[in-house]
Amino acid sequence: MVPHSRIVEVNPDGKLTKDNRHRLERVLRLRPGDKFVITDGCGKESEAVLEKDGDYSIVSWYEPNREPDIDVTLFIALSKGDRLEWVIEKAVEMGVRKIVPLISEHCIVKEASDNKLERWQKIAETAMIQCGGCLLPSVAAPLKLFNISKPDSTTLPLFLYEENMNYSVSGLKDIPSDIKKIWVISGPEGGFSDSEVKFFKDSGWKTIWLGKRLFRMDTAPIVALANILSSYWL
Repeated sequence: MVPHSRIVEVNPDGKLTKDNRHRLERVLRLRPGDKFVITDGCGKESEAVLEKDGDYSIVSWYEPNREPDIDVTLFIALSKGDRLEWVIEKAVEMGVRKIVPLISEHCIVKEASDNKLERWQKIAETAMIQCGGCLLPSVAAPLKLFNISKPDSTTLPLFLYEENMNYSVSGLKDIPSDIKKIWVISGPEGGFSDSEVKFFKDSGWKTIWLGKRLFRMDTAPIVALANILSSYWL
């Protein structure tokens, strides 16, 4: 089954949504009797058969096990242009389950419209479909950095920092087995302010040092996520 014939129906009821019907019938040119893959967005997928008038039938739900066992949330600073969109797409392809746009002191952009949020969520959904994922990632509304809640004991909170204090990028593959969630924070082009770094340290966050090279705001989180999630892909 080609990747492009996949759709997401979060609450399957035997009737295609308007957008999915358009995708299958108008874009992919499927006809009644043709097969496609449907995911419930909660970890399962099934082969399905297109029927008349937007109906479809399910063959059998199963878990393909293509999702990482670790629950990763990426907090990423707001930025100008389309850099954030690129980060959302690549993060979802790697298996990140939630993305939180972050407003920090050095961010040039300080807000996002409802249309922007809708676009980001659509990018995340499309990326999940493209890479064969079955857990629909969420993109939250922008959050002010100092409003981040304190992580619990099963969560490893990490923020990208220019000094080697806790974790170097090569050590991110050795995550303790009792950790169920990982939070990763990546800052804007201007980096974090001193007060923000103090906030992280006082709240129990650990640093990620990416090495001697300096990466742009859209490259740094991808480098970190690749090192964290690569062992889970296998």
